[in-house]
Order: sequence, then C-alpha cells, then structure tokens
Amino acid sequence: DLTTEADFLLDALVEGVVMDEIVVQRERDLVNKNATNTPRIASGEDIRSLPVRGVQAAVVLAPGVVQQNGNLYIRGGRLGEVGYYLDGASTRNVLDGTNATTVIPEALEELQVQAGGYTAQYGGANSGIVRQTMRSGTKDFKFSLQAETDNFTSQNNQALGTYSYGYSNYVATLSGPLFSDKISFFFAGENQFDRDFRVWFWEGFHFENLVDRNRPTDTVRTLDMQSGNVPGSMRNRYNASGTLTFDFNPIIVRVSGNYTNNRQQGTALPVANLFALNRLPINQTTNVLGNLKFTHIVSSNLLYEVNFNYADNRNKINDPDHGDNFLLYQDSVANAQYGYQYQNITTGPSDYNLAGFPFRRPGAWRAGFQLNQQQRWGGSADLTWQEGTIHELKVGGSYDTYKVRAYQILGNPSSLLTWYRNNPDLARVPSAERDYQVRRNARVNNYGYDVYGNALNDDESVDGPKRPVYWSAYAQDKLEYSDLVVNAGLRFDYMDNDDIRFIDDPTTPNTVEGSTNPSVDPTTFEYKATGIEKRPAFKAVSPRLGVAFPVTDRTVFHLQWGKFIQAPSLNQLYLSTAEQSRNWGGQNYIPNPVGFDLDPERTTSYEVGFSQQISDYASFDMTAYYRDISGQIQVIKQTVDPTAQVSAYNTLVNGDFATTKGFELTIRLRRISRIQAQFNYTFADAKGTGSTNNSYVGAAEQGTQFPTVISPLDFSQAHRGAMNIDYRFGEDDGGPVLQRLGFNLLFTFNSGHPFTLATGSGGQQGPETGALIENDQRSSFPVENVNASTTPWNFNIDLRVDKTVQMGPLSTNFYIYIMNLLDTKNVQNVYRRTGNATDDGYLSDPGLSGTAVQELGPQYVPMYQAINLVDGQHYRNITGNDLWGSPRQIRFGMKIEY
Repeated sequence: DLTTEADFLLDALVEGVVMDEIVVQRERDLVNKNATNTPRIASGEDIRSLPVRGVQAAVVLAPGVVQQNGNLYIRGGRLGEVGYYLDGASTRNVLDGTNATTVIPEALEELQVQAGGYTAQYGGANSGIVRQTMRSGTKDFKFSLQAETDNFTSQNNQALGTYSYGYSNYVATLSGPLFSDKISFFFAGENQFDRDFRVWFWEGFHFENLVDRNRPTDTVRTLDMQSGNVPGSMRNRYNASGTLTFDFNPIIVRVSGNYTNNRQQGTALPVANLFALNRLPINQTTNVLGNLKFTHIVSSNLLYEVNFNYADNRNKINDPDHGDNFLLYQDSVANAQYGYQYQNITTGPSDYNLAGFPFRRPGAWRAGFQLNQQQRWGGSADLTWQEGTIHELKVGGSYDTYKVRAYQILGNPSSLLTWYRNNPDLARVPSAERDYQVRRNARVNNYGYDVYGNALNDDESVDGPKRPVYWSAYAQDKLEYSDLVVNAGLRFDYMDNDDIRFIDDPTTPNTVEGSTNPSVDPTTFEYKATGIEKRPAFKAVSPRLGVAFPVTDRTVFHLQWGKFIQAPSLNQLYLSTAEQSRNWGGQNYIPNPVGFDLDPERTTSYEVGFSQQISDYASFDMTAYYRDISGQIQVIKQTVDPTAQVSAYNTLVNGDFATTKGFELTIRLRRISRIQAQFNYTFADAKGTGSTNNSYVGAAEQGTQFPTVISPLDFSQAHRGAMNIDYRFGEDDGGPVLQRLGFNLLFTFNSGHPFTLATGSGGQQGPETGALIENDQRSSFPVENVNASTTPWNFNIDLRVDKTVQMGPLSTNFYIYIMNLLDTKNVQNVYRRTGNATDDGYLSDPGLSGTAVQELGPQYVPMYQAINLVDGQHYRNITGNDLWGSPRQIRFGMKIEY
C-alpha cells in the first residue's frame, strides 16, 4: 500500500543489437515519503536471522507492541483488538480475538505491523494490524532442509549452564517452476516437538517418609522432583504452508494455503499430578486456511483484485483414555481395565494427603470435555485507479460469514452418569426431559452441538450454530503532490453478531410462568426463548485521514486521524440457553458472564510523526499518538424486578473507557561495513477504568463502587525497547575462517507492568494456599489505588552465531542460538500481598498460616516453600501465568540450501 518512485535514464539503443537480460535491483527506501502513518516492515530474511524463533517473537519487537503473559497488546488496546492477516485473508479468531494461524518463519516473505493509523481499507481492529505475506515460487528449483534441537544433554542433567527441554524442529522448503516459467510454486513443512512446552525456572526437591493423612495405614510416600525439567507436558505440532502462482500477465492468479495441527498434553499443576500424569488432558487444535487471489492489471493505471478464502479452526480437549466418550470418564467399570481403583461406581480414587498437600492418585480423572469449531467463508474485492499523477483512487469491500459451534462440560460427568444409572428407562429414550437432565447434571454449555456433542445443522434447535456475518465497503483517495500527500477514506461496516437482546428490559429475563427453573417449560422440559429477540445488525461509518509533508526526499512529517470500531469478541455474547438459565438463577459466582445488546467498542486515534534519513545508510522516525477509547465492555450486577422469577445476575455492558498516549522511536542502520542494526523504543501511558471485561467482578459481587476514573492498565509498560545488531562477514570477506560468519545480538527491556497491592484471607490447605486473592476478587481487598505499584524492570539478551560453508551446489549453514544468554531470572508477575515473586505473604502471616503450620507437621513448611515459593506452583495453577520469564535455552541447528 505504499508508492515507490523508480526513475530510469536509458541510453538510446542501436536498432538490431541483441543484448542479454539486465536485472536492476533496488533496496527499499529508508524513508517512504508517501506513507501517512508508520508501518513497520520486516523481511522474512530479517525474521529468520533473529536469535528467537516464531513470527510472534518478531512482532513484539515493533514499537507500540507489548507482550505480557503470552498475549499481544498494541498501543494500550485490550487483548483481542489486533487484526491478523495472511495473504490478505483474516486469521483472527472471532471468539477470543487471538491469531488463529501459525505460519512457518521459513515460509514468510514479509511481515508488516501497523500500530494504528491504517487506512479505510482495514477494519475490525481498533489498536493495530499484523499483515503476513507468504513466499512465492522461484524461476529455478530450490530446496532447503533445516534441523535444530536443544538435546545436547540428557533429561534433568545440566550442561552449559542450562538443561535440555526436549526441543526439536525440522523444516523443509521446496520451490520452482511448474510446467512452464509462468507457473511457480512454493511449499514449506515443519514439525516441532517440545517435551517441556512451557519452560520454567524449576528447582527440584526431595521429601521422604510422607504419610497419607487420608489413609494413614497406606505405604509411606517419597516425593522426588528433579531440577530443570517439569514432568507431564508435551507438544507436537505439524505445519504446512504453500503458494501456487500463475503469472499470465496481465492476469495473475495466486493460490495460498496454511495448515496447522497441534497436539499437546499438560497441566499448570505438575506437582499435584505427579502420580497421575498419564490421565492429563489432551488438547488438540487444527487450523486450515485457503485463499485464492485474482489480480487483473487492466492497464498501466488500473488494476483490480478479488480474493476468496475459507478457514476452518477446530479445538478439542478430552481424556487420553476414553476420548470423546465422556460418560466413561468417571465410570468405575470402564476405568478398571486400566487398573484404576475407584471408591464406588462413579467416584474416582481419592487424593493422597501428604503433609496437607493433595496429590492425585493414579487414575484420577483430570480432563473435561470441550469442542469448538469456527468455519468462515469470505472474500474481498479492490479496484485501484491511478488518475494522472495526483490521484490514486481505491474502492473495495469485504464479506465474511461464520458458522460457530461450541460444546463444554462445565460440571463433573459423574453426576450425569449417576443420573443415567438411576433412570435407566428414561436414559434410553430420547426426550426433552432427558436432554434437560443432561444439561442440568453435567452443566453442558452447547450451541451448534446437541447435549451429547453431536454437530447440529442449521435451525435444529434454539441452540443451533451461531452465524455471524460481517461485510464492509470503503473508498479512499491518495493525493500525491510534490510536497503534500493526503490519504482520505471512508469505511462502512455492517456487523451482525447473531446475538440476542431483551424485548422489554433486562430486569425480567427469559422466564416461563410456573417454572421452577428460569426459561424451562415445566411440562415439556424445553427451553424457551421468551422475552428475547435477535439483535439487529450494527452499522457504522468510519472516516480516516492521513497527511504527509515530504519536505525533501529524506525528510517527512505526517499526521493521522481516524475513527475505528470493533465488534465484541463472540465469547462475550454466546452461551447456551441452559447455562444462561443457570446464570439467571443468581445463586452462583459467575466471573465470566456474557452480555446482551452489546455495541462495538469505539476508538478515535490521533498520530503525528517525523521521519529523517540521516545518510545513505541510516534513518530514524519518531511518532507520538493519542487514543480515546469508549464503550469497552465491563461486568455489572444486573438488578431485577422484585416480581421476577430470577435473581440479580452478572452480565456484560458497554461501560469502560480508556485514554492511551505514547511516543515511539525507531533508528535504522542499513548494512554498512558488515554491520546492520535497529533500535526501537516506546514510551506509553495506557490508562482506563478496566483492563479486561471482568476486571471488577469482585466489586459487582460485593456491591462496592466501580472505578469511575482512569488508572494504569494491567498491560501498560511505560518503557519498552529492543536493539538488534547483526554483524556479518560476506563472501570472500575476512579470509577462509571468517567469511560468511555472522553474529546477531538482540537486547530487549521493559519497565514492568502495574499491579495493585492487596490483602485478603485466601487461605486453604494445599498447593493453592495463599494465592487465591490473585484470581478470586471476592477475597481480595486493595490497600492502595488501582495499579499504583509496578513490577521490576526486565532485561534480556539473546545471541545467534552462524557460519555458512559452500559444498559444491549446496550451501550449509551451521548455527547456535542462545535465548536469555545471561540466564536472567526476570520477574513477570508478583504476589499482590507482598509485591514480590518469592514470598506470597502466607507463611509470614501467622494469622493465615498458623493453624496449618501447627496441625500439618514439620514437613509442611519446607514443602510449601519448595513447591509454592521456589517453583511458583500455586500461582501458576490459580492464574495460569508465570512468576518469572524463561531460563537460558541453547539450540543447535543446521540448514542445507540448494
């Protein structure tokens, strides 16, 4: 989407002279005077040279981008406000807003990050967009084979200051012509295996003579955990990417596809499951994306493009022994064949109680059952017309339709199994009453699937598949004068989320007269949808305006203003009628409710920037931005009519707002005298009334005041930066030893993120002791203003060293890269009682721990310290996040290219 000037001075050619082909190459301008915002562009070669692996690892280096607890945030926007594209097709997961597609780095041609300020062509993303383009085929046949691993030592044995984490990665690429020089293909395949897919700073421990307090006569237990490797986690991923290009100029057809199959097993609580690792849940995800792009260059100043794409994303979580048959998960007869000894027909083996800590016995049920599927058919069309030398007119639009299904057992399957055994006649007869009992006993949240997990077709029930539809149209004009560039556009969005709203008001929701269960007919046991209706589609117009002032070819100022809107993530809207009925009951704590009649979030963005090329090899750009965000989603406690059959319930509404501002700096040094470098820095001030939609569910439950003024957001990092230096000897440079030797150093830093010091009881015996206030806001009471404290600064250095050797037609690159070179134990999160990562404030407070210390024996305190304080076991179990960053990891690799 950028204009590049290419001026040529051609000598007159003597007629009849035959010449060989002349190839003219030019490097991308360090300053593009036609850009009215600040796109950050990285080539695939740059990404593959980094001492880290993966596209997301490259994205987080861009100014304005924050990575926290594995999630991406751009310019203070919430999780889910980023748009993701691959070859022009959206890859955004509409349920949670994350990127649904994994791309092999070796398949990537270019990566572009736009932190705000993008044109009217792009929508559905309020904070930024990440665009990825896959490689095309080549005129000559080329292939590469690459293998890398960290298996330089045996498991749990330390070498070179670190451990082997069971990592291996194999990549193959192939490209070339197909049948003719006008048809070319590219293919890449990858297999990545991780024995420890979530690497920890893990210290081993050993305890003997532990008596099971639940069964004192049983064998005395020994608890032994070795340092380095954490048991019970595995990930195996297969990726495939490819493109097929038909270059029949003026018509070009490009077919591209991407496939991912990821299978992993593990838990956030490995110590508690030490004796029952074989029944840890299996989580399997598959993603398929196909795209067909048709380009017609009608004339030298007119072209149009048409895209058709299809995506299918699926996820399943189940038990490794019984798979999809969740009725057998707690069946004593079915589990006996695996040697599991149950207490009774539906109750699994009780936990060991070792010094007050629960440990699952062999055969303990650990997996729920969950299905998710998103299918999308979509397309877009764009027409570009260069009218003279001033106007570049572009019009187009997009259309996406989804089919979304979800199935989740939120309760314990044993209660469902018990009901089946107590009602054998009814259990064999399909009926609305049986379906109702299944939902009630197992707490099934299902739409697009029936109560047993079978896919439903359209309109088969009130809980059929959801079918959101989104389409858009835009028009923009880029006016290019010698000293002024204006990019003005207008975008129209149509958003049909296929959600519901109340016909009257939310104080009397969906009730059926005479029923003891809201929304359930007492005679037919069928769920009714009384009092609600489908919400009409939302429509909005968003203007965008960007202005660039190219003072010279090397000096450019730019201004940008725009309006942006984004539909809610669909997991904030969708819930089965049965589970919603339970929520309306009001007797349960619902930390993640859904909303009704939610409007899109709105953002107004302002940006001003300055770019300067210092020399032929160096440039810098500075950008300042301000964003005003309104209509963000928050949780409230909805009061109800005193005569209603339901109680006050938690729900989501548009209520939060935020203002974010910041400054971004990038300094680039194009390769000169073997060195190439880039430095990125961001200063950000991101404040709002809430960081997530359930930030203040504790206040809703306790009936206390909601924040009405902005405070620092959880994911705000005031200072963040990255410096990448690549030093490389060229061919025939430095002698036979140094030629084609390279070093890549990556230094990253950030100033930590805000948190709120708090107090609260949060006491219970076991690995979760002391960490409850990190997650359950009902037991957490702040002792300072919201997010008034900040976690410590983080500093990290990664290093890559590689050497290329030519062996005939084969080029072989040997490399090693070290992540966290200095093995720095960076603090990612802290306990809110104490403000540090090594003390949760439990043992040091006799009022919380005194009783447990006295009753549970002399081994309780050292076990608590080893499991919880040294290894952070209970924090990770409660929050799902880590207290520290990853330790040093060393990987060796080799790549052969032809």
